[in-house]
Amino acid sequence: MIEFTHEYAEHLYHTPNAFEKHNGVIPIRIGYNEAKPNYHIGPRFIAYYSLHFVQAGQVTLHMNQEEIILTQGDLFVLFPHSIHEYYITPREEPALNMFWIAAEGKQMPLITSRLGLTLKHPYIKNFFNQELEQSFFQFAFEWKHLVKQDDFSLTQRFYALLNQIVQLSKPMKTASPTDDWVATSLDYIHLYYKEGISVADIADHVGIHRSHFSNVFHQKVGVRPHRYLTNLIMEDAMKIVSTTVLPISHIALSLGYADVYSFTHAFKSYYGQPPSFYRKS
Repeated sequence: MIEFTHEYAEHLYHTPNAFEKHNGVIPIRIGYNEAKPNYHIGPRFIAYYSLHFVQAGQVTLHMNQEEIILTQGDLFVLFPHSIHEYYITPREEPALNMFWIAAEGKQMPLITSRLGLTLKHPYIKNFFNQELEQSFFQFAFEWKHLVKQDDFSLTQRFYALLNQIVQLSKPMKTASPTDDWVATSLDYIHLYYKEGISVADIADHVGIHRSHFSNVFHQKVGVRPHRYLTNLIMEDAMKIVSTTVLPISHIALSLGYADVYSFTHAFKSYYGQPPSFYRKS
C-alpha cells in the first residue's frame, strides 16, 4: 500500500474500453486501505456507485443527518451525486481497514436495490464473510493484468464478484403480488411468443398453477393468455405476409409453427382467409 496523509491505501483505477462502455455494469475502480487516526472523507459526492466493506475497526458514516457506526462485516454504499461523509471512529484497536469496489452503468441501481441499499438506508450490518474478502483480494491481485485486456475479462471477473455479493443478500422469499407475476408473464410472452411457447410454459415460468394463472391473467389483462399470444403472433403474421415476399414456410417457422399447414390453418381461422389471399395484387 502507498502512504497518504490520512491512510495507507491501494487505489486501482480503470478506464472502460469500447466493449465495457455498453455493459450494464462498468468497473471504475477498486481499492483497500488502513486508516490513520486522522482519516476523514468528505463531505463530498462522487459520480458513480461505490460499495465499501468494513474489514476491521470502526467507521462513522454521516448521511441524511445521521451518524451510523459501522464495524467489521458491515457494508455501506455511496450513491452517485449524493453528499456523503465518513471518518474513523476513535478507538485504539483494531485499526480501520476497508476495501471497496466502484462502478457505473444502468444495472447498478438494480443491484443496490437487490441488496436492499437505498439513499435513506445506505448500509447493511453483518453483511459479508471471509470468503468474500478472499475473492476481493484475489481480484485485486489480478486487476492490473485484467485492465490491459481489450475484451470482457475484467467485466467477467467483476460480475462474478458482484454475483457473490448479491448472493450474500439472501432476500426474503415472499409471495409475489399478483400484479408482479402478471407483469413478469407479459415480459416473458413478449420476449418468447415467436418461439412456440404455450400457456403452460408461461404459467410455469411465473410459478402459478395454469388454471389460476389463466383466470387472473384474464381479469388483469382483459383477454385470456392463449388469446393474447394468438393476437401477438397473428399481428406479426399479417404484417410480414402483407409487406414482404418471404415464403410462407419461412414465416411459419419464424413465428414458432412446426410447418406451413399448421400456420396456414391458424391464420385462416383468425383472419377468415389464408395467407395467400393477402398477397394477391
